[in-house]
Amino acid sequence: MKTCKRCFREFEESEVDVVDFSPATELADIILRDLGVDDINELCPQCREELGVMDLLGFGL
Repeated sequence: MKTCKRCFREFEESEVDVVDFSPATELADIILRDLGVDDINELCPQCREELGVMDLLGFGL
């Protein structure tokens, strides 16, 4: 079990390796890598998707 660094919820590492990512999750991963986040898998899938949606809406990180 890992703990999300953003919302502090526990999640399984296998949840992160899901093959069918949403476009918002993919966008969040790209943005987090560009910002220099060491391990993007420290965030739960829900938080990564929320970050991607917020960026798509123009609110940024």
